Amino acid sequence: MQTNRFETFMDAVLAIIITVLVLKLAQPEAATWGAILNLNIRYITYFTCFLIIFNTWYNDHNLFQIVDEIDNKVVLVYGILIFIMSVIPYFATWVVLNPRSIPAQSMFGLLFLATNGFYTLSTYLIVRANPYNEKLKRVNLKDYRRYIPIAIILIGFLFTYTIYPQGVYVSCILATLYWFILAFLAESEIESSERFEALFDAIVAIILTIIVLEIGMASNGSWQALFDLKLEFLAYAISFVVCFNYWNYNNNLFSIVNKINGKVIWSIGASMFVLSLIPYLSTFVAENFYSFVPQACYGIDFIVVALLSILTSDALKKADEGNVALLMVLTNAHYIQTIIIVVIGMIIGYFVYPPAIIISCLLSILFIWLTPLFKKLKYRF
Repeated sequence: MQTNRFETFMDAVLAIIITVLVLKLAQPEAATWGAILNLNIRYITYFTCFLIIFNTWYNDHNLFQIVDEIDNKVVLVYGILIFIMSVIPYFATWVVLNPRSIPAQSMFGLLFLATNGFYTLSTYLIVRANPYNEKLKRVNLKDYRRYIPIAIILIGFLFTYTIYPQGVYVSCILATLYWFILAFLAESEIESSERFEALFDAIVAIILTIIVLEIGMASNGSWQALFDLKLEFLAYAISFVVCFNYWNYNNNLFSIVNKINGKVIWSIGASMFVLSLIPYLSTFVAENFYSFVPQACYGIDFIVVALLSILTSDALKKADEGNVALLMVLTNAHYIQTIIIVVIGMIIGYFVYPPAIIISCLLSILFIWLTPLFKKLKYRF
């Protein structure tokens, strides 16, 4: 059978899993840096889960670039793999709430083991389903590096059941980082950016829609009850504009992109991770609108996305060197302007008015939108 529809289905499921992970993050108990640091294990777990899911998608994306067809055995194994990954957010929360629990540690480790194992099995079945595919014959399933993450996690089990209860948790982090480094350093020939664009669109679309889930329901049916949620709706509106602007820019950018490589995917993937925190930070800001720390976290998130966009810009230039139109469009000036505006907002927020930070994020977007208009007016007059 052809793979297009199957790839689309898998991408949709993984995009949902990636984005709903953030819904499992607990809000800090107070609007302080200390309260945020107290949740460090939750943030590390969120990052690790995001990384293993995105890394699985990345390897799968590269593999399917050279796959001709699949059979029912492949579909079955992928179905099991998707099921395993779909429960990662649940058991990630369980292990965070019970860090010294051996059952929680075991389930967390088993999920990571199963993800690695079933992905390797699916690759083996794909190679068997395409016996005349010369490119797939180059896939070396006997490469010992493929199995190092499994060995790391098994060692973690040994520690958990003997001297160190958190051994599985630590080993899962190390194994995921190793798998990521292996994928990041590998050379990848990406013939088309369509599948990556589809995943990007799905993730941003889900982020846009789950932001509203964080708004509390009005306490009753009165206008006053609705008006009491004005800050929540304001934070939601600004976050919606932030996410939509990011999607719109990349949509216009990729309309002139001819080819990409692994570095482009990973830089945008990092941006998507940072962007996925927007629903979480929107709630943090809405509940503490006049506090500096939540506002600063929102501003830092915005600045990091801009910095990662500069890396993406450089990666695109190297991946598509002969694209004159792309080279003309890709300038880092507006990213630098964005960073400057938000930094100014953070300074004002620290000394005078904390909401100046989220307002500066909105102003930086409006500045980008209005700059072309000002240029047209300048030339006209």
